[in-house]
Amino acid sequence: MSFNPKITVDFISIGCNRHPQVAAWGLDGLLVYGAHNLIALYYPQSETNKGVFAALSGHTDRVNCIEFINRGNGLNQRNIAFISGSADKTGRIWKKTSDGQWVNSAVLLGHEGAIATVGVMRAKSILVEKDLIATGSADGRIKIWERTIDNEQDKIECIQTINVGVKYPLALALSYLPESNVPIMACGSTDKKISMYVQKNGQFHQTLLLQGHDNWVRSLAFAIYTKPSAIPDSSLESSLSFHYHYKLRDGDLLLASASQDKFVRIWKISSTISIPNNTLDQSTEIGILSSDIYTELKENIRSDGKIQLSTKAHFIDVDIFENGEENPRKRRYSVMFEALLMGHDDWVYSVCWHPPIPENKSNYYQPMALLTASSDKSMMLWKPEAETGQWVNMVRVGEIGGYALGFFGGLFGPDGKYIIAHGHTGAFHLWKSEALDEDSQDWHPQVSISGHFNSVQSITWDYTSEYLLSASLDQTARLFAPWRRPSNSEPRELISTWHEISRTQIHGYDIHCISFVNRWTYVSGSDEKVLRVFAAPKTFVHSLAKLTQNEDILEELGSRPVGANLPALGLSNKAISQGDIENYVKAAESEEFLSRQSYGHSSATPNSLVQILEKPPFEEHLLQHTLWPEIDKLYLQIDVNLNIQLKDLSYCRYGHGYEIVSVGSSHDGKYIASSCKATSPEHAVIRLYSTDTWKEIPEPLQSHSLTVTKIKFSHDDKYLLSVSRDRFWSLFECCSQVPPYKLVAKNKAHARIIWDCSWAHDNKFFATASRDKTVHLWTLKSEATISKQDQWISIATLKLPEAITAVDFAPNSIDGCYILCIGLETGKIHLCSSEANDMNKWHTIKEFETG
Repeated sequence: MSFNPKITVDFISIGCNRHPQVAAWGLDGLLVYGAHNLIALYYPQSETNKGVFAALSGHTDRVNCIEFINRGNGLNQRNIAFISGSADKTGRIWKKTSDGQWVNSAVLLGHEGAIATVGVMRAKSILVEKDLIATGSADGRIKIWERTIDNEQDKIECIQTINVGVKYPLALALSYLPESNVPIMACGSTDKKISMYVQKNGQFHQTLLLQGHDNWVRSLAFAIYTKPSAIPDSSLESSLSFHYHYKLRDGDLLLASASQDKFVRIWKISSTISIPNNTLDQSTEIGILSSDIYTELKENIRSDGKIQLSTKAHFIDVDIFENGEENPRKRRYSVMFEALLMGHDDWVYSVCWHPPIPENKSNYYQPMALLTASSDKSMMLWKPEAETGQWVNMVRVGEIGGYALGFFGGLFGPDGKYIIAHGHTGAFHLWKSEALDEDSQDWHPQVSISGHFNSVQSITWDYTSEYLLSASLDQTARLFAPWRRPSNSEPRELISTWHEISRTQIHGYDIHCISFVNRWTYVSGSDEKVLRVFAAPKTFVHSLAKLTQNEDILEELGSRPVGANLPALGLSNKAISQGDIENYVKAAESEEFLSRQSYGHSSATPNSLVQILEKPPFEEHLLQHTLWPEIDKLYLQIDVNLNIQLKDLSYCRYGHGYEIVSVGSSHDGKYIASSCKATSPEHAVIRLYSTDTWKEIPEPLQSHSLTVTKIKFSHDDKYLLSVSRDRFWSLFECCSQVPPYKLVAKNKAHARIIWDCSWAHDNKFFATASRDKTVHLWTLKSEATISKQDQWISIATLKLPEAITAVDFAPNSIDGCYILCIGLETGKIHLCSSEANDMNKWHTIKEFETG
């Protein structure tokens, strides 16, 4: 018998990459961002707060930049695809098919270095048959591409390669020159300058070099100024005098640039005059420009025909074909420095213009509002004052002090009522404007998403499967649980979505393994020789009950600390009791305490430690106020009767001599088993600890010669199974001696390292998974009798297309069929099933990507 289960994604948690241009927010509300080599899809404005609903695979290395490709006229523009650039030296076009699936429709090949930035057209009207795309790479080149839609697969052609020399392009932006369809491209680089390119005869040519920034230019963004309908046209219809070149006019192109010099600059590109070819003489120009500017212009004409003014203005002459004319008209454009935005205290990584919105319900209107994100932990919203036109900081959101790190990027939502930032910890920070008008400064934080920003090494369910705990090389352990609450549209209906509700451990070492000892206690192992034991604080239990709407768990509250605090320069989460909080409150009333606090380390406050969560916490809260207290350490102990040097680890009686690799706990909560890195049998041992005393049990279990990679107790705790880099598995059986387990079986099961193992729910079988692309199923011979070596044999071998890194049995069988989940090195997952009551026959019932 076989079955075909329906598999849906209930929850995806994955952090955002640390790059300024790695996220983009589309016109339809979809936010896409790079998550290592995947691309995550997320609707921040969704009322259900489901979070990431899919992850697209295709790139083989870190994704660095993403931009949406738009087409359409005015407010009717739509996202038709998006482009991603990666450290794997490729760009990829992604678009949605008719059945709602996102596919990779084209691959951009040719760069010899990581793609650091992409540029796509941004204009009031983009009515084209071919999309213009620019990519900038660490190979010092900019490539220009044309994309043509061709059913599900697109045609992509590289039409130009620009060698920028010894500098690296860091930011690209594309638009049209005012009152024309001539593309202009801006490139910010590591030489602190902005290069301006104008397309002629299908090729971009550098025309200007804008100077002013004192450090790398990290972000560029174009916007088209639209005059509000409340302003009359009379002032624009006056004679073209020099004065009006320094005022914004309808159709002017604005370029915002962000730099590591902590400043943001705004540049204005305006059309000055259009006159027939070969009729541009000195008298005509002086009628447009002041004589001083004209004199300076003549003196600064370069030998190659490029014109550059260092302080006042730059000018570009462009041939424009109008109304089907055979001969072009020469149009002159001025490029002028418009404003300097000063306010950030650290590198500014991104600039983003407010999206166009309807004015009077139908007219296209581009608000003059600019969002900047900085590593000073803040985002700022800038607008020009109505009276003076000076750009000022109207809104500042983010964190002051605390543990939070800076932002890498900031984005406006499609309607301008939401803003979002992503930072060092991989999390997103979301704010919503509650006011009815665009001039409001009332922004409120909203529930967003978070996730690990480095490899996840271990995951485990608590014993009741109420919540999930994960450990990562980003040096954190994170706890995820469902948030159940009434639906806004249907109060009687409950919505359940998963969120990170506690960051139980923030460490100074990469965390490799975790295991629950009981429902409220777990042990973790890191790149150190110490195992650390953590217990849930009272505040967490209350919050879990509130969020999951399961008040029954409060009966298990018992005597627990209120919370935990991580002291400055410390690695251990210190337990905080109710008495500690009362003493803190009393001490806080003294002037001496307040004086010390102003210079001291920011830590959790009494109010935050006792706060019961009613919704998932924000990133700032997770960083400081959701730690679990560390209740014990399991570490190396030296036999004081031996006269040895500490560095001579071979004589250590207790404790691991090298970094922890694996940890497991018995289901009855009595024992903890652990292993460490090993290149010899004396260190490739399994050490057992008693949870009654939190001390090591003498005589470690010996069997392997190299690192033990995984340790699993059977569900009845009768057996302890271990697998190793030496390609052997070893089986230890429970006994009444010391140590409480003895070796009963051993087998060289695979040709390569064995990464994982798992027990079936009834303990009759176990599986071993290896880099040799096979999974072996093992069981005890039916005729085996009690002897020194029980006879465990392989009854089935599952061959997979790639190396296997993880394996696990389902917690129960379905219609007599055992279910086995297998994870591959490529990120794919195979769901396999045995035949009913026959473990010898297996087949794959589902194969799917992790996204």
